[in-house]
Amino acid sequence: MKKNDYFFRDYKTKTALKKDIKDLIDSYAFNQEFESELLSDLIAQKHYYCSFYGIKPLRFIKRNNYNSYDFYGFFTTLGWHKVSWRKCIYPESKELIVKQALRDAIQPYSSERKRQYPICERCCKEPSEETDHIDPEFDVIAKQALETLSDKDWESIMINSFDFSIKEPFRLPENNPALIYTLEAHKTAKLQAVCKKCHNANAKERRKKT
Repeated sequence: MKKNDYFFRDYKTKTALKKDIKDLIDSYAFNQEFESELLSDLIAQKHYYCSFYGIKPLRFIKRNNYNSYDFYGFFTTLGWHKVSWRKCIYPESKELIVKQALRDAIQPYSSERKRQYPICERCCKEPSEETDHIDPEFDVIAKQALETLSDKDWESIMINSFDFSIKEPFRLPENNPALIYTLEAHKTAKLQAVCKKCHNANAKERRKKT
């Protein structure tokens, strides 16, 4: 960030903004509604969906979630809706969002592999807790899948498919090229049902080869 650049309002650094917002939220008890022009403007301007559709939260509340909290904003059109102020300051890349959606989409393949091999295929001792992509690696499949997306595909994903008003986890539509590529690749991909220790061992061995 250049010397005279401001990330938001009169905040030159994201760190300073994060501290002020954290201090603000910490000053309120759980389930206590409050208003904040700073938070409202941040979410309205920096949240991908809110900025595109011109919507703005009017008040906020934090709800206890064990050692942390869930944070909600109240929108005139949506009512109470969970929103991350941190991601407005440090947003996830669109590539990371879609990659996670692809990982979620191949869960049936992972679950089926673990069903077929309830004992780790590597050590043959521990229960299989995870599924490892042996060949090709998942990151390779995801990278190639993302390369199938055009600019119009990305626009459709981020505005039409990745809908903030829907509370369920983000899913790609069935006709999305990246999803189609990923599911097709898993028809021949070599998977291995493994325990966590062996999954880490596989990853370590792959790093040594690169």
